[in-house]
Amino acid sequence: MSRDDALRFAALLTMFAMVTSWVPMSAPDYQLQEFDERREQLGGDGPTLEEQCSSITFEDMFEYSKAIFDIEIANDWNSAQVEAVVWVNASLADAVRQSLDEYVAAVYPSGDDGWISTDEREGVRAIASECVQHTLTRLALRDGSPHRGGEGTDWKNVSWTEDEVLVEEWNLVPPRHSEIRDCSGFGSSSDCVEVPVSPDSARDCDTDIDASAGVDECRMMLWLNATLTISNVDDPSQFTVAFNASNMSEVEYHIQFPQTDGLRLDMWEECEGRDVEAAMGDYAGSAPLRGSCVGDGSSSYAIQENEDGSLTYSFYPDMPQWPVGEDLFADFTTAPIPVDEPPVWTEDAPDQGVRFAALGGGLHKVADWDELSSWFSDEAGVASLDIECHDGDGEIELEWNILQVQVPNDGSVNVFTCEAIDSANQSSGVRSWEIGVPFTVSTSSLELLDPHSLTITPNEGWGDLEVTVKMSQPLLEGGGFEISGPFDIGQSETTIEAVSTSMIPGDVWFMLDVEGVGVRHSSDSVSLNVKKSSQPPSIVVNSEGWDGNSWSMSGQFSDPDGEAVTFTLLIDGVALGEVSVTGNTWSTPAIDFSFWAEGVHEIMVHGCDESGVCTSQQRSVNNSHLFVEPEPEPEPPTEPTSGLPAMGLPGLILAASAALIYSGRRD
Repeated sequence: MSRDDALRFAALLTMFAMVTSWVPMSAPDYQLQEFDERREQLGGDGPTLEEQCSSITFEDMFEYSKAIFDIEIANDWNSAQVEAVVWVNASLADAVRQSLDEYVAAVYPSGDDGWISTDEREGVRAIASECVQHTLTRLALRDGSPHRGGEGTDWKNVSWTEDEVLVEEWNLVPPRHSEIRDCSGFGSSSDCVEVPVSPDSARDCDTDIDASAGVDECRMMLWLNATLTISNVDDPSQFTVAFNASNMSEVEYHIQFPQTDGLRLDMWEECEGRDVEAAMGDYAGSAPLRGSCVGDGSSSYAIQENEDGSLTYSFYPDMPQWPVGEDLFADFTTAPIPVDEPPVWTEDAPDQGVRFAALGGGLHKVADWDELSSWFSDEAGVASLDIECHDGDGEIELEWNILQVQVPNDGSVNVFTCEAIDSANQSSGVRSWEIGVPFTVSTSSLELLDPHSLTITPNEGWGDLEVTVKMSQPLLEGGGFEISGPFDIGQSETTIEAVSTSMIPGDVWFMLDVEGVGVRHSSDSVSLNVKKSSQPPSIVVNSEGWDGNSWSMSGQFSDPDGEAVTFTLLIDGVALGEVSVTGNTWSTPAIDFSFWAEGVHEIMVHGCDESGVCTSQQRSVNNSHLFVEPEPEPEPPTEPTSGLPAMGLPGLILAASAALIYSGRRD
């Protein structure tokens, strides 16, 4: 290299350094962070692909317009083959491309950039296949007696088989896309094209053209071929298929079972309302009684007997209302079809002639569906029964499957009856009961006391009762009760004492549990307009005084009701500054009164609890002493002058500078 060339090269390097030194750091820094994130997905500190996909479902990855899943269970019941076809139309195609663009970032640095390219297509298929094999299947199959999950039951026994999931796509990168362009990424192949994952919403979806001519970005298809692993199915003569149908619609499932002599559907249930967060792929926790689910009819099913004698169970979920959950249960058995027996009363049902207690007249809830469904048993399930109830006014309408009965206000009782009738018009038999008000409850104080006295005045004909008092408040910690009793209530007026140590300021509710001979254990609440008033906080001053020109005070505080206390500092009636609070101590800031007018100033520390009840500490502070002029000091005696000349202005400036430089404190 010649000397001139070397000089030119050095100049170019200098110019390059000058230019790059002024490039904003946000762009390359963002790219580095983005690549770091992608490296983390491949095994760094961030979430892996398995971690990202293991908590979602196929529908979370691919929002589809319609899907059909065909599942064939192997003869050994340990695995199943899955073939699915999925149609994705209109804006849902954009959502799928967006999802795939995010996941492909684990393989391609160009992923998650808002564009999908033909170069990325194979990576998209691989990532989609790998992600699906970690997703929740929504499906469970358990042998043994029919059940609906519950405590100690883990339904997650059907999973995708590793490395046996293949996802294919059609029209991921449509050649007729309205915004297709050549790939802009570094290193792209010569024939690479890419499309945006979220194209212009004004584009024309040519969904009515001949498919052979090609289609635009508004249509897409997916194919899934996979194997499922099924665990712990040892005896398929009796089993339950469970499926979480939450947030699903426009989908068909067809499950073909191996040929099994005598296999038939025993019961199918659509169960609404399960919490989606708790139920997704788990089915643990609380569970409904078998046969008690009352579905809304949004989902349906069909059973087909095949030529080889096997059965195909088809079901059609349709529950798109997030986050309302829905579970589908299908019980299969080889046992003979049972004789259609009449429904029967269970041990949980109230005996003939018992009484229900209410604490006031009007419409009273006797039983919700959870309780009412436990009163009867039938081989076809309680939900298949017609439960009919009547009282003196005629038929009682069970709204939302809740039994509510009118309670007389005059101290008398209302007689009501119920029976269950099955599809063959067979009856459980009629039982009758009574409902009324066994006693009235009153109090002499609307201010909550501890203990608080309640007066029980019995009505005739109820006999001796046992009463437990539960005091409650919406904000009571844990949402629980403060329980007192039980108290024995006879035939005369009785005063009982209910403790209230954990009550906080606010309204207080009283719920009374009542039981006795011939009286069904009943609970009812009564409003007595009782409130607990808030006691003012206690504020004490421990120290106060001057420090130079500043004055401050501090102390301690407490609230007898355990409420938080908020402080305000007022100076001459105006809120100024903040009061510092640490634990149960408070302190004002140091107030420099040299900036205030001379005279007496009123300092107030105002503390209020959460109920708005307040306490104050006030001090009068006189700052006049800060404005007293000090007496002048006597002049020093005159010293004889020296013969040295004056320094002059330049000398004074130099001396002052030296003084500033050297007058610092020595360490």
